[in-house]
Amino acid sequence: MERAEIIGVGTELIYGETLDTNTAEIARSLEAYALKVERTLRVVDEPLPLAREVGQAWERARLLVLSGGLGPTPDDVTREAVAEALGEPLVLDEEMLSEIETIFRARGRSMPEANRKQALRIPSATWLKNPRGTAPGWWVRKEGKDLILLPGPPPEWRPMWEEVLPKLNLPRRPYAKRVLKTWGIGESEIVERLGELFKREAEVEVGTYPKLQGVEVVIRGREDRVADLTERIRKRLFKEIWGEGDLTLAEAVKRRLELEGATLATMESLTGGLLGAEITRVPGASRFYLGGVVSYSAGAKARFGVPEELLAKTVSAETAKAMAEAARVLFGSTYALSTTGVAGPDPLEGEPVGTVFVALAGPKGTEVRRYRFPGDREVVRLRSVYAALALLLT
Repeated sequence: MERAEIIGVGTELIYGETLDTNTAEIARSLEAYALKVERTLRVVDEPLPLAREVGQAWERARLLVLSGGLGPTPDDVTREAVAEALGEPLVLDEEMLSEIETIFRARGRSMPEANRKQALRIPSATWLKNPRGTAPGWWVRKEGKDLILLPGPPPEWRPMWEEVLPKLNLPRRPYAKRVLKTWGIGESEIVERLGELFKREAEVEVGTYPKLQGVEVVIRGREDRVADLTERIRKRLFKEIWGEGDLTLAEAVKRRLELEGATLATMESLTGGLLGAEITRVPGASRFYLGGVVSYSAGAKARFGVPEELLAKTVSAETAKAMAEAARVLFGSTYALSTTGVAGPDPLEGEPVGTVFVALAGPKGTEVRRYRFPGDREVVRLRSVYAALALLLT
């Protein structure tokens, strides 16, 4: 299979001042084609390192895509680096220069001299018009290969990429990707459970990816093989799978409750309203979510119905159970979720940081689960939210 490579250009990408989402998005857009995205890179805004990486990638790849470095400032050096790597001169295109000047006039401004460099291209390049900015891209086709230059801002490069991608006439493949989302099971256990199904083959591969909302099992490859393998994996992990594709835990909870015609309430301690916020991010949440209480202090817990004899130790299974049951009575809901625990940075009541109890009260009783989450304060709080939602699904 032929190769594709993607380079994100910008020193700010190296240091995390700007999060590089472009390379991953471009890579995903190539999944349906008979090209293997073998390498993605982030390279500094310096001509020599960038020219070196472009030259090496051009030797390896059938398709090379660069994003960023097409602006008017001195550190926008992608044009110069590509020209150096391909051994071609940069030439000022008077027609493109006129178009850029027209863009500025439409904005009631005269074009700064610095923007002249955006009208430079090498002889083998054709322009990719930018409908939302002044930085046009390039399309170079030579030696049976394609090289694409795109600007960095996603609102600019996306329509340009969507226009040029079909014109590349890349061979397609009967490709599919399925994502199975799990909770309550780690990567190593998934690998053991799947056994021989986890073996990578030429036409299909399986990967596991830990996320805050659980481990995702991704199956990608030839369409018929993906469908068959997905069903076999689902049978081995059916108790832990709560959703598929782009579904979030909150969206999955909505689906379940609307299917049942059920309602939900919450009582939160360490999550401080994050659970209710996550639920209400879902459009239509008002159809099933009745409301929630943040009972952060022991006094607030007692005020909302938690027995005072439990409050000497608020981080406990008993307190989580009482909170969920109190919320269910308070709101008259079918189900109620609760969260209590130690977010950090210090231990509490003899419990280490990351100790969390979540509870689900419902018509058939109350279930409590204990967790010990790694991570800083915010990660522990987010994991607690997702653990509570997962109680309704797994």
